[in-house]
Amino acid sequence: MFPLTKLAETWGREIARYGRWAVGSGKITFEGEIPSGPFIAVTWHSMNLLALAVIAERRPHPYRAFVPPGLAGATMRGWLIASGMTPVPLPSDGTGNPIAGLREMGRTLAADWNIAIALDGPHGPPRALRPGALWVARLSGRPLVVMGYAARPAFRAPRWDRQLVPLPGARIAVVFGEPIIIERRAEIDGALRSHVSDAVNVAEQRAWAILDSPAAHS
Repeated sequence: MFPLTKLAETWGREIARYGRWAVGSGKITFEGEIPSGPFIAVTWHSMNLLALAVIAERRPHPYRAFVPPGLAGATMRGWLIASGMTPVPLPSDGTGNPIAGLREMGRTLAADWNIAIALDGPHGPPRALRPGALWVARLSGRPLVVMGYAARPAFRAPRWDRQLVPLPGARIAVVFGEPIIIERRAEIDGALRSHVSDAVNVAEQRAWAILDSPAAHS
């Protein structure tokens, strides 16, 4: 392993360690139900730290997630492994066979694992939905479950996705949206993308509303 790759994986493990510590010291409020069987958890990339830390701390089911190539992928690989998840490598944009990654995720779901996908991908642009998760849902027949997250106190990291970083002892809200089933013959078109994007935004807005409610301060 190249020294920079090893350093990136180590950094990813440290991110996971901080996320688990912060989330473990906080107060989490959950809203909504999740399917009893395997599903595809989706949110925006800006919520990765919260999402992975909640999964790591609660461990409701085994998870897998995509990782991009390069140093960013090495960081994500260390982060996922330290969060108790299994990474699935993706080829660089425009190279390799991305269908192979989607099929691997389909096999993961068939083997009774959940998968987690950031809808805007590893590089953005932020909150612009890329269709990979929708293709996996159509291929597998498993539901998409949109996830909304919020945390306070927290700060936004100065990077492309404005990653939300909770501080220790933060109040955290996690909202599970209604499952979205994509039929085999459904078109992965603009209307469907907008529907899924809107559902994530609504779940996220609801998570912030929970933190603003009087019950969150009791």
